[in-house]
Amino acid sequence: MVFVCLSCVLCVWLSRLILMSKLTKYIPSMFHRRVLLLGVLVIGAFLLLSIRLAWMTLGENGVQSRADAGKRLVRETWLPTVRGTIYDRKGRVLAGDRASYDIAVDYRVLAGQWVYEDRSGNLRGVDFTRYAEILARRYNAEIWDTLGEDQQEAIRASFESALRDRVDAMYQYISDQTGTPIEELLARRDEIVARVSKIKAGYTQRTRQAELDKHAQRGHVPTEDDLKRVERIAAQPIVEEVRAHTLVADVSDEVGFLFIRQGVRKTPLIQRVGDGSGEADGSGGREFLVSILPGLSVVDATTRIYPYKEISVRINRSSFPPPLQADVFETLTEVDIGSMILGSVRPGIQAEDVYRRKQALEYDDLLRARSTTEKGTDRGQYMYNDRIGRSGIERSYEDHLRGLRGVSVENRQTGEAIEIGSTPGLDVHLTLDIMLQARIRAILDPRLGLTRVQSWHHNEEPTMPIGTELDAGVIVLEVATGDILAMVTTPVPPSDGDWTRLGVRSELEKRRYEKIHTPFIHRAIAMPYPPGSVAKAIVLTGAAKYGVYEQGERIEATGYLLPNQPNKYRSWIWKQNPGVTHEMQLGRHPDDIDALMVSSNVFFFTLGRRLGALGITKTYQDFGVGKRYNLGIGYEWGGSIGRFGGPGDGSDLSLDDATLMGIGQGPVTWTPLHAADAFATLARQGYRIKPKLIRDGRAPKATSLDLPAWSVRDALEGLREVVSNVEFGTGRAIKYDEFGAHVPIFNAPGISLWGKTGTATAPAILFDPDEIGDENGPMEPIVVRKGDHSWFVTLVGREGGEPEYAIAVVVDYAGSGGRVSGPINNQIIHALIEEGYLPKVGSEPGEGDQP
Repeated sequence: MVFVCLSCVLCVWLSRLILMSKLTKYIPSMFHRRVLLLGVLVIGAFLLLSIRLAWMTLGENGVQSRADAGKRLVRETWLPTVRGTIYDRKGRVLAGDRASYDIAVDYRVLAGQWVYEDRSGNLRGVDFTRYAEILARRYNAEIWDTLGEDQQEAIRASFESALRDRVDAMYQYISDQTGTPIEELLARRDEIVARVSKIKAGYTQRTRQAELDKHAQRGHVPTEDDLKRVERIAAQPIVEEVRAHTLVADVSDEVGFLFIRQGVRKTPLIQRVGDGSGEADGSGGREFLVSILPGLSVVDATTRIYPYKEISVRINRSSFPPPLQADVFETLTEVDIGSMILGSVRPGIQAEDVYRRKQALEYDDLLRARSTTEKGTDRGQYMYNDRIGRSGIERSYEDHLRGLRGVSVENRQTGEAIEIGSTPGLDVHLTLDIMLQARIRAILDPRLGLTRVQSWHHNEEPTMPIGTELDAGVIVLEVATGDILAMVTTPVPPSDGDWTRLGVRSELEKRRYEKIHTPFIHRAIAMPYPPGSVAKAIVLTGAAKYGVYEQGERIEATGYLLPNQPNKYRSWIWKQNPGVTHEMQLGRHPDDIDALMVSSNVFFFTLGRRLGALGITKTYQDFGVGKRYNLGIGYEWGGSIGRFGGPGDGSDLSLDDATLMGIGQGPVTWTPLHAADAFATLARQGYRIKPKLIRDGRAPKATSLDLPAWSVRDALEGLREVVSNVEFGTGRAIKYDEFGAHVPIFNAPGISLWGKTGTATAPAILFDPDEIGDENGPMEPIVVRKGDHSWFVTLVGREGGEPEYAIAVVVDYAGSGGRVSGPINNQIIHALIEEGYLPKVGSEPGEGDQP
């Protein structure tokens, strides 16, 4: 602009100079002075054009201008892609895209108009006859005024006929390629037009009346101009009139891609014939290119499917506890299998999605190299109505699963097209076995009775009468690899929003249900639980590692820890039978193996006290307590040592805290995954492998905890005695009053078993019926749950072999670990047999009676 201004000033100055009287003595002729002035003006104009040209073509502005011009000559069409697939460990598809496309046509074409693209790339609708006249005049401008009316009409008619023929050809092409009869296709078109016309008529009437009501409210009688304005407002197009409508739904990806490719092609509206005079065809000797498929668009209708979301499972009741036992198979259909692991996707872009994608590209070199073109365009960029991971694996592996679009680039000038193919998203392989997951979900289904309060649980709790449904969390871990085979929680929130399936029929019931059952928390990895007595095995190895317990040492087994304080730090046997001690029970003071077998609290109180705050903290930390596993499915509880939100390093623990933590109570929490991880570490002779949910092809990394070998052997021997010692094992059998006998908890043949029960004190749950958000009414909170959590953690393998799988079961507020979680653990072992992880020995009970 500065150069332009200077040029103008220069021209004006020269003009005045030329006309000055002093110039007359050099150029006396007025004619010659005027010629000179004209020359100066011509030079000035040329100078202005040169400066503008230089500004447009040189430097940064030139680069940008050329780029903008290039863009106007190029049409880019993005080609759809598909999301990666999620598989379970056996190759079953857990989540995948069902590729599908809809063939849609702009409503204006369906309604009998032509559509064209304006300079902004937007589609405009126009009447055939009007557009035909515009084209006829434009392409015959030189001769139009010399033609007679009949000739002009003939040319208009030829253009209109060509436009209509192009639309008819498109309908026929859609019919041929999709296999839809042309009659059916046109009938669908007419249905769409009729439906939209009806919607428009209703909208027009309502809008007209609303505008007239505004005048009436003001006491104003509308003038003729007002009425015209009302009609203009009422006649505004509705959304349905300016968008594409589906003519053929759910075509294959092959057909969809064919239409995408054809949709960017153009063809001459009227072929040139003759000598180019324009008289033969009205084209003026020039070709006018139009879309082969006017107004057509291909809608990506790909859906995300979860084939194993609902599974029917046959459960053999013959191995159940006697009160629930039956020589039959029962089939249960479980829904939302693995939904809290896989997660879901959602349509639509949010600002956080764009920001997160930008950050991922910036910091992940591999993602950036895979996703961007040579020009730096992100082929995985988010576009309108994209499906984006909302939760679970779908969210945490969004960049991995996200496919990369292809692009078709057409040169408007030459008609040439270059296509870069789409790249599907990368697949994710889980360690999970979805059928084992489904079986365990069925085992935890209250309909089978294992997760309902039963009389033989002996859990006398007024808030939980007989028949009350119980919530549970389960982990099944492969010892050799750390692979998570199953990770189950109950209940789970209904993915379809139908809470009536869970017995919830009102907002009050829903608030109460969520308070008690916390369905949005995955109990296996995200709920903080006191470890209870299942932690005694790792406390033993920690005491040996940190030098406060020697091999074979026996600890005096009085009924309580502190002299003259029989009501503090008691053993469970003293609590249930005052005056009875484990020394009386065993005929000796227990060593470490005995102490695990009978679950002696006094023994492990002593070890906790010896370890002290620092030692007990290190022991739990060695086994992963205090750290999340980062599985990638959402919120996890990493475990805690000390008060919630505290330093977690043991500095806030007292000696009393350390004493309680010796039996898994006090200020310590973990999850079923921590419990299974700890027992698997013992099974590996003190080598820890971090549990994982994603199979990435890498060998597991084992880290030694440097536990004394004898302590691990003793711990495993004690765990074996828990479930096998007929006289003293606390996890071997259940006494059913109605049968008058002890019945073994575990009844699967051909296995070796190690295990530990646990009963962990839990805080009561209070529910305030009239507390909604920050507002609270006069009603007092009521206790809806209180008591102890029930634990049973086992190691299982082939008979005579080493442990192969770790199973951790916790049931909320259920009381006894042996009586409640034990039978569930037993059924999970049967599920491992049924799914081929453990061998079948003979036939399963009741199996021979089935067809």
